[in-house]
Amino acid sequence: MIAAVAALALHGAAHAGDDAAAINRMALYPEGPLAIGDTVTYAEMGGDLVTRWDGQDNRTFWSRPGCGPTAVAEAGGDLIVLCHLEGSAVRVSRSGETLAVYSQDGEGRRLVNPNAAVGDGNGGVYFSDSGPFSPSAPAAGSALHLDAAGRIARVATGIHYANGVALTADGGTLYVSEHLSRRVLAFDVGADGRLSRRRVFVELDDLVGVDPDRGWEVGPDGLAVDRAGDLYIAEYGAGHVLIVGRDRRLKATITVPEAYVTAAALSPDEREITITAPVSLHNPSAFGAVYVAANPIAEGR
Repeated sequence: MIAAVAALALHGAAHAGDDAAAINRMALYPEGPLAIGDTVTYAEMGGDLVTRWDGQDNRTFWSRPGCGPTAVAEAGGDLIVLCHLEGSAVRVSRSGETLAVYSQDGEGRRLVNPNAAVGDGNGGVYFSDSGPFSPSAPAAGSALHLDAAGRIARVATGIHYANGVALTADGGTLYVSEHLSRRVLAFDVGADGRLSRRRVFVELDDLVGVDPDRGWEVGPDGLAVDRAGDLYIAEYGAGHVLIVGRDRRLKATITVPEAYVTAAALSPDEREITITAPVSLHNPSAFGAVYVAANPIAEGR
């Protein structure tokens, strides 16, 4: 992707100002990147569009008025784009053609604010439907599964703002950010795609400490997991990506200038990380940045 990105130390912090390349400094609330080959496709919620970086230029790949997209995920030969503001999941061809729009689950319950998605390896995706973004709101977030046939099942509920999702390489564990509780949940994935054995994988305060002055909005947003099982957590409001091992210990931190980091995505060889970073909590039309950084734990891979 970007060969000029320097290798980072195996442990410790990487600072985007020195060790990452900005591929777009004028992205309208960027979120939910997906790296395929030498391209990065990412959502711009504030622009109602999905943008693709080909290594040289950013070009509009897909758009939909009122969508407010927040995630792009592989779904077999197609892509799924989540329209956070519209309340839908949209199947899009690799050439950018809209194929289908899903706005409710199999029980007729409407999608409210779908947020993050990850391919399930079988032509479908897991995705979050967050619930209200307020510390006083009930825990109304869910995780859902959209299968290759277009059927949507609600597979986990009662999550206090369900946000990022990530699936292990073997397909056996799904991680879900519980943003407003500042923790990441883990679920076992069954052969039928259903989830079981809900548990807390990690509390962010155990990783970064307790800060009594921290804003209520600061918490785990987008997630990614590598083939070794390390988890990458974009901490929204904190300006960094935390890399956590299977032993739940912090292995490395990548920092960026913007506070509101929304997501991180690994390149196919896992040596680079795309990071999306809006600059504003309340203004989706404000410009944010998209970075590509060297993966600080990729040495030897």
